[in-house]
Amino acid sequence: MKTRIISGVIGAVIAVLVLVLYDTFVFPTAVVALACLALFEWYRAGACLHCRISICAGFLYAALVPFFTYYGKSGIAFGVTILCMMAMFLELVLLHNSIRYQETFYLAAVTVLVTGSLNMMNLLLQVGSYGLAYVILALCSAWISDTGAYFTGTFFGKHKLCPEISPKKTVEGFLGGIVADVLVMVMFALIYSLITDVYVHYLWLIVTAVLCAVVGVLGDLSASVCKRQLGMKDFGNIMPGHGGVMDRFDSVLFTLPAFYAMECIMPIFSV
Repeated sequence: MKTRIISGVIGAVIAVLVLVLYDTFVFPTAVVALACLALFEWYRAGACLHCRISICAGFLYAALVPFFTYYGKSGIAFGVTILCMMAMFLELVLLHNSIRYQETFYLAAVTVLVTGSLNMMNLLLQVGSYGLAYVILALCSAWISDTGAYFTGTFFGKHKLCPEISPKKTVEGFLGGIVADVLVMVMFALIYSLITDVYVHYLWLIVTAVLCAVVGVLGDLSASVCKRQLGMKDFGNIMPGHGGVMDRFDSVLFTLPAFYAMECIMPIFSV
């Protein structure tokens, strides 16, 4: 537990520094680092490290797209996506005797999913003058609900949610995570509105919080299924006590796109 707390504090400090420097190259660099580390964990888990051309294309994709998006070059980012996919299938054609099509599709899927989801932080950052607040809310929607679910499940959990996938998750914890997510996001929005004098669409914020909490659990359970089928406990050990990057960002991969989609439908903040 001590190791888990220490690594968690270190991670939180790094996250705060990145958010403080959101208007510099540090922000997209942090997204690139997260994406590359997460991709490596997926590539290794899928036993695809021998697909060298595809892996290089995937890392190049993860290194370029966040920067192009951050600096408003989304069109170029789309072109990079197509080129990356072409490189992966070119390797399949050239080395079809040693590479299976399942490996190519696996690499393409995780590359686009991981990089595309984390890149949503750059897209959220560009939403008016509230971008940084949106990034914080989107990230908190994943981690707060997870924390709320953990403590609620620990003290009140009786009914298993998905015992075959994640034995420790309970229905009570799931509901507690949703409540915690709503309360924290509403409190953040209230404080933010008092500081910046913006109008908050609280009903839409609550709907968004509930949706993000639910899809966050879906992301967590999806990662658990993948790890179970791959025969592994954690994706990595870069964060002692927590596991790998994907062990901390599995739910984030789902909440970021969900939050961005809800924001596109209707803004949470307005003048």
